[in-house]
Amino acid sequence: MHYKFGVTDSQQAGNSAIGFFRARCLPFLSGISLAYPILLLIFSCVVNPLVGERNATFAFLLYLPQSIWIFSLLPFALVGWFFWRRWFWIHPVALILFIIFSMGWRLRWLSPDVDIANGLTVRVMTFNRGQNSSYSLQPFKNHEQPDVILLQEVPRRETNYRRSEGYREFPYIQSMGEFVAMSKWPILDCREVRSPQRVVFDSGSAHKSREVDSGRGDLLAMRLELQLPGGVKFALYNVHFPTPRDILTDCKRGGFLGGVLGIPGTSLGKKRIIYEDYWQQRIDQAEYFINQVNKDALPTIIAGDFNMPDNGYIYRLFAGHWKDSHYEAGSGFGYTFPGITRNLFSLGAAWLRLDYVFSRRGWVVARAAVESQGRSQHRPLSVTLVFQHESPS
Repeated sequence: MHYKFGVTDSQQAGNSAIGFFRARCLPFLSGISLAYPILLLIFSCVVNPLVGERNATFAFLLYLPQSIWIFSLLPFALVGWFFWRRWFWIHPVALILFIIFSMGWRLRWLSPDVDIANGLTVRVMTFNRGQNSSYSLQPFKNHEQPDVILLQEVPRRETNYRRSEGYREFPYIQSMGEFVAMSKWPILDCREVRSPQRVVFDSGSAHKSREVDSGRGDLLAMRLELQLPGGVKFALYNVHFPTPRDILTDCKRGGFLGGVLGIPGTSLGKKRIIYEDYWQQRIDQAEYFINQVNKDALPTIIAGDFNMPDNGYIYRLFAGHWKDSHYEAGSGFGYTFPGITRNLFSLGAAWLRLDYVFSRRGWVVARAAVESQGRSQHRPLSVTLVFQHESPS
């Protein structure tokens, strides 16, 4: 009896499938695994700052936890490890660059030391008290010992702070609208900074929001003029830009895709017009505020809740004119919002920098710290600045 040795039809089919995978699918997957981290860096470090809020889709993505993109990188890294190992180094390098340049992670010891002894020192604390969940600022205030405290979303609270034993070290207190400022030094002047028009999101009309109360714009800040020991005067802006909460909530229904899929004449095309009209209003408002502050002849500190992420187009406008305390002397990510969250992608931690302390004309940032233990919606931010006459603006 003779036996014929060979492969069965099923074995031949299996070998054919494996061959097809190796010849066709494997190069494609390997190429994607190498291209994705590079595209992610281009998107986060180039597209976001240059486009950002000027596109409805990118504007929405700015407010998501940026750690989402780290999770998205993992499956591509896994493919690269198994099938393209000699190029795997691209993934950890991309991850480090993304954390530093897109997420804003800083090492404090890399920041230059500032000689506090040879300058006039000001420690500014800013805090949006809205929805603070009964959070007490006292422990952080007592630890930081600020010279000035700027509060937002505290309408009709000036009297309470004047009577409070916990703020007796601040003899000078000034309020305006939702703002309160408490200072150890004399407040020489106080005035409002208001935009020409309000920024209001209306999901039903692309142009109606520009007509709402156009004669009286948003109160963006209260400008204070303070005098340091020795007679040096400086300007201090207590800032709160309008929240984009309404448009972000509306975008969750899928309308944010209009920025890339919004073909004219379609429903997404109409959404794109409405959304991008709103974001353009915010850009115009930011540019107006920058121009107003840049006209100030005094050394200037600008602090508060700007309601903007630090990796978008609007942030680039501010950072192009003023120094950001976190990038000058901060540590970690410096996230200030949300202080209370159960978001799995952020691992239950804050994921946005919405609160800032900027400076111009002679200020050098010595230290920046965010309170991270309390359970408030926004986290207070404390920054130490030194005035040096020879410092560039």
